[in-house]
Amino acid sequence: MEREKKTAEFDEIVLAMMPLLKNGTTPEAQTILSVLEDIAYRIGEGWRLTAEGQAAFDL
Repeated sequence: MEREKKTAEFDEIVLAMMPLLKNGTTPEAQTILSVLEDIAYRIGEGWRLTAEGQAAFDL
């Protein structure tokens, strides 16, 4: 979404990350939200990565 300059809704983020979790462990929505608040900022109903959040994904 960042490459396309679009915002991602919370549900889209959760659906994208669930297959990446190991051992079938599903974190609570509040846990996901607290991590999201550390690496992104809210725009309307969507989220965009901060510069620090983007750096975590640049490999």
